[in-house]
Formats: sequence, C-alpha cells, structure tokens
Amino acid sequence: MAEGITKVDASKMKALAKEGKRISVIRKDYFPKLSYFDVYVTVYGSGGRSAMGVKRMITTRLAALASAKKAEREELAEELQELVMHLYKNHKSNHEKLTQIRQALAE
Repeated sequence: MAEGITKVDASKMKALAKEGKRISVIRKDYFPKLSYFDVYVTVYGSGGRSAMGVKRMITTRLAALASAKKAEREELAEELQELVMHLYKNHKSNHEKLTQIRQALAE
C-alpha cells in the first residue's frame, strides 16, 4: 500500500478495481489528489512491475489513442507520461546499482 493511504481508502480502491474500473478512473473520480502510481500500487501490491508489463501497458494505451475522444486522449497521455517516467526511474536506479556492483567487484 502506498504511503499516506488509509486502509479504508485502500479497500475502496481495490473494490472499485474488482468492479472493473480502470486505475486512471479510480484516481480521477475518487482520489484526485493521489498519483496514478499511488493508486496502482495500492490496488496491485508493492508496485514491483516488470519492464515488459509496463511496455504492454504503454502499447495498449497507445493503441487506444486512435479511437479515444479528446478528454480520454488527455487522460491516456497523462498515464503514458507516468509510465514512461516509471521506466526511466527504474532504469536510472538499476544503472546506479550496477555501477555500485562493478565498483565493489573491482575492489
């Protein structure tokens, strides 16, 4: 569960997701002060997603852009930006870890 989210809110998020609501809709309609990833982590666990899973999410949203209305496109664009930033931050973190490992092995 993401930091600062009550158990009641977490339960509500999970219930809405089980009803089939998208994370972006849950965030926008019920928890607008939270980030997309705060809601995602609360609903789906620790937030440890694979790069392949994020790639699939991005691909799905890009495919949906063509048929989406303007408001939906803006929402999808926001989600895409957050997903790309997630990939970037993970890449940066992994690069830093590899650098530390290489330095430790060189000693």
